[in-house]
Amino acid sequence: MKPFVKVAFSLLLMLFGFTVNYAGAAPLDNGKKSVVYLSEISVGSGYAWGRLKRDAVNLALYPAFVRMGFNMNSLFGMEGCQSIVQLVLEPFLNSITYPEAGVETGCSIGLRYLHPLSASVALFSEASFAPMFLSIKSAEQGDAGFNFLDQVGAGLQCKVSKEMAIYSGYRFRHISHAGLLDRPNSGINSNALVAGFSWFY
Repeated sequence: MKPFVKVAFSLLLMLFGFTVNYAGAAPLDNGKKSVVYLSEISVGSGYAWGRLKRDAVNLALYPAFVRMGFNMNSLFGMEGCQSIVQLVLEPFLNSITYPEAGVETGCSIGLRYLHPLSASVALFSEASFAPMFLSIKSAEQGDAGFNFLDQVGAGLQCKVSKEMAIYSGYRFRHISHAGLLDRPNSGINSNALVAGFSWFY
């Protein structure tokens, strides 16, 4: 494995280990929760589309992911604030259906900001990056292998109960290997519509 790939995955594992330490949201002596704690688990899917410009063919895939959201309000001095800043870990396995069958798989690290519009509806924005494996060959990225998936998006989340919500949103996606590999790196851009369910803790 290339040294930079080892570093990328090592950082991912270190961050995951850090967040898991707070997953129980154990109360402190003053009754408050830990500085960073697991507050939301979500599952989602959707549809993504784009175009491989060099080959002049369309790209189509179906994302599938689990998202773990860790409340970071205390780190930003936002205790008691209705808006929420989350550290997000999102392992994914996306099924590519066109121009050939394949997968994207990895784990995103990012931030998610939720701003309430009413008691039950919140607007969210998000940004993340992910070390990932892309299984198909393309003129843009060359042979199958290591890449990064960068995503930015926004959407709405609607509570259906105290413990559960549904959400939907749009994501802009960009795949590249940041010039770290000796193969083409024109980049692959695509759009995605996603939706799913969230459970609060």
